[in-house]
Amino acid sequence: MMAEGGGPEPGGAADSDSEPVAAEMPTPSTENQKQTIGSLLKTTLRKGDEWYLIDSRWFKQWKKYVGFDSWDMYNVGERSLYPGPIDNSGLFSDQETQALKEHLIDELDYVLVPTEAWNKLVSWYGCLEGQRPIVRKVVEHGMFVKHCKVEVYLLELNLCENDNMDNVVTRHFSKADTIDTIEKEMRTLFDIPSEKETRLWNKYMSNTYEQLNKPDSTVQDAGLFQGQVLVIERKNEDGTWPRQASHPKSSTTPSRNFTTSPKLSSNSTASISSTVTNGDSSCSPGYTLNNSTSSGNRQEFISD
Repeated sequence: MMAEGGGPEPGGAADSDSEPVAAEMPTPSTENQKQTIGSLLKTTLRKGDEWYLIDSRWFKQWKKYVGFDSWDMYNVGERSLYPGPIDNSGLFSDQETQALKEHLIDELDYVLVPTEAWNKLVSWYGCLEGQRPIVRKVVEHGMFVKHCKVEVYLLELNLCENDNMDNVVTRHFSKADTIDTIEKEMRTLFDIPSEKETRLWNKYMSNTYEQLNKPDSTVQDAGLFQGQVLVIERKNEDGTWPRQASHPKSSTTPSRNFTTSPKLSSNSTASISSTVTNGDSSCSPGYTLNNSTSSGNRQEFISD
C-alpha cells in the first residue's frame, strides 16, 4: 500500500467529525473475519476515497487471533490473543491532541484499510474510548504518469482575516480538499455570515498577496505548501474591498496566466512580473513581463 509521508498533525480528518464507535454486531467466526478483511485489503486505491490508519501492534494481534497468516495458525481463536478495542495510541505524539508522530512508516508502524474494512473491524471490536478514527484521503500524483497514494500527513495552513492578521489559526487539510472547502472552514472560524461576500488570498511575504479565485481547484492544484498563510477578506458595506480601498493605485491581472506586453524599443528586452505588493516598489529600466504558471490574481500596489 502506498502512503505519502510528511510532518505531524492531528490524527482526525481535515473535515471529519467522526466519533469513536462501539462494537455493535456479533463477532463472526475467525475464519469469516480473515476472509472478509483479507478480501477488502485488496481494494484498489482510487482518488478521493478514504482509508483508515490502524496501529500495527493492534493489527498484528488481530491477525494472530484470526490466523490471518498461514504460518501462524497455532493458537487461532484463543482468548489470550483477543485484540480488544482498536487502539491507535502508539501512533500519537500527544495523546490529548492525537497528533501523529513524525516519520511513521507504512506496514511497520501502521496499516491502511479501506472504509468498509474499518467499519467492520469497529463493529466487531469497537475503538478505544476517546480516540478519533484516523481517516485519510487518496490523492493522485504525477504529471504524466498518474498514481494514487493515501495522504497520511495533511498540509498545515495558517488562516487569518484581512483586518486582524495577528489572529492566526492553524488547520490541516488534504491536498484533495478544494479552495471552497478551506473558505467555508475560514468562514466558520471567523464567524463570517453566509451572505457576506469574501475573497481568499495567498500571503507569500509580508507584503505580497495572490488571490485564490478558483473555488473548485484543489489544494494540490493551487500549489499551496506547508505553513502557507491564507487571508480571508470581507467586502465593505459600500461595495468596495479593503485591499482596493487602501491602495487606490493598485493594478490587478485577471488571472495568473494573463500576460501583457509593453512596447519596448528594438534594442531593449526585459520582463515584468505581475505581483501583488502592499507598499513601495521600485522598477529598474528595461524590465519585462514574466508569465506566471499558477492560478489566481496578483497585484502590485504602487505608492507615491
